[in-house]
Amino acid sequence: MKKKISYLWILPQLLLSTIFLLGVSYGFIKSFLGENGLSLEHYQEIMGRGDTIPSIFYTLRLSLLSSFLSLALAILFSFFLLQMGEKWKRLEGFFRIAIMMPHSLVALFFLFLLSSNGFLARLFYSFSWISSQTDFPALVYDEKGIGIILSYLWKELPFVLFFSLPLAYQVDEKAGEAARCLGATPFQAFWKITLPLSIRQYLAAFFIIFSFSFGAFDLPYLLGATSPKALSVLSYQELQRGFLQRPVALAYNGIILLFSLFLSYFYFKFLPKKKS
Repeated sequence: MKKKISYLWILPQLLLSTIFLLGVSYGFIKSFLGENGLSLEHYQEIMGRGDTIPSIFYTLRLSLLSSFLSLALAILFSFFLLQMGEKWKRLEGFFRIAIMMPHSLVALFFLFLLSSNGFLARLFYSFSWISSQTDFPALVYDEKGIGIILSYLWKELPFVLFFSLPLAYQVDEKAGEAARCLGATPFQAFWKITLPLSIRQYLAAFFIIFSFSFGAFDLPYLLGATSPKALSVLSYQELQRGFLQRPVALAYNGIILLFSLFLSYFYFKFLPKKKS
């Protein structure tokens, strides 16, 4: 009876997941349907456009840079947080808040902070470091996507820490403590013992945020430049043009889906296996 009740708790999640998977599968199949049945014509069409290849590289650059920076900073912060012992767990609430914060709110925050009319531009102008607010470096709506990358960092860094730090703490509490007792410095214990034994967890988190940022829409749409655009933004624009452009939009979604599945393979590969 108890098992039946526990299964009922996950029934809504299973139902929603099934609907989601059916929708994604339907859209992916439709992207391969042409006028005469199965065809790659929609993919050939978008690859023949001048904005698709720059968009792919732009999306890759944004997702790679933000993910690598999040991973590197998470490893660096982990070293300092582990020196606090169990006290680092008091910071879990801040990680949760940052992770749960809506992307639209994060975008508005960085617009307020980094735009030419934002807080930093006004601060620089008030100290006469720039002659006008328009001289402030373009950090949002810029081709380099600096504002987007910083916004991703805001979300991704706490996630990597929240995802990986508990395992690193368990390793450091046992193997790391043993290494320090044998004369290793805290940094040596972390770099040679704790990090190698927990690196798979960090890499699994890396592939999660890499996949997420590659397919994200809201931040590139709200903070991105006019050109180039992220793949998700191109897909949205094609959908906005009407029913006839829907297969083209689905082809863009197909690229995002295939790349996400590719990254999922590495996620499951690096995810630490539970001992039986």
